[in-house]
Amino acid sequence: MQPTADLIVAERFRLVRMLGRGGMGSVWLAQHMGLDIPCAVKFIEGEYAAMPEAQARFGREAKAAAALRSPHVVQILDHGVWQGTPYLAMELMEGEDLGKRLTKLGRMQPRDLCTIVTQISRALTKAHGAGIVHRDLKPDNIYLVKDDDREIAKVLDFGIAKQSNQSLEGGATKTGAMLGTPYYMSPEQAQGIKAVAHRSDLWSLAVIVFQALTGKLPFESEALGDLLVRIIVAPIPVPSEVAPGLPLTFDRWWAKAANRDPNLRYQSAKELADGLSLVFDQSQLTDVT
Repeated sequence: MQPTADLIVAERFRLVRMLGRGGMGSVWLAQHMGLDIPCAVKFIEGEYAAMPEAQARFGREAKAAAALRSPHVVQILDHGVWQGTPYLAMELMEGEDLGKRLTKLGRMQPRDLCTIVTQISRALTKAHGAGIVHRDLKPDNIYLVKDDDREIAKVLDFGIAKQSNQSLEGGATKTGAMLGTPYYMSPEQAQGIKAVAHRSDLWSLAVIVFQALTGKLPFESEALGDLLVRIIVAPIPVPSEVAPGLPLTFDRWWAKAANRDPNLRYQSAKELADGLSLVFDQSQLTDVT
């Protein structure tokens, strides 16, 4: 099935126009014919559509996100397989993802970032409390939604999330524990360790914070293998040396958040977010340029 404008999917969604395309498929603006509201419909297309693991991925994304019921997790309306193509219907959001915001700004002001991180931590707290590990947290999966005179951060794409009390086996994924975006992978995920727990998400969130405040990623390479090695064994960069002007208290926050031993990191998303807010206390905030 090839999505096109005016196509009616699963007798419920009339496609209007494509909103974007990625490596595995496309996202469309659609009209929910039963509820008479606009929504977004995401498809897996091409060779991926027929893969059982791709269909399972969509099913996991829908069930994981729908079960969380948080204002900081995208609302899932429906999911299924229609004419051989997996689809996922979700709320339509107006705004932009954090990746685009960082591309425009280069670096964020601490007060704005702390607000976003606090909201992301609420979503992760819900997920981790339900035994769900996101496994692919990155700026592109954080959407900043317009809500009257403010923005709300929502976490997207629980498609490679898994229940932490389940083993990763069988056809769940061809790449196993290596699924995820390499730049934001925790050391344990980069090593392909199957028992990746919730503290892997906290490493990913810490990398996002580092990038947002310094304008650079902590580990970079054009070669995947070299990048993974750097994440696993290269010296941990010091933020204030990468971006002079950042306080030494942030260096200490980062050293704990990016500890390669999960037991020595922050142990919850709330603890991580609260620690960051303490670093950039409102009474001490100054613009970082």
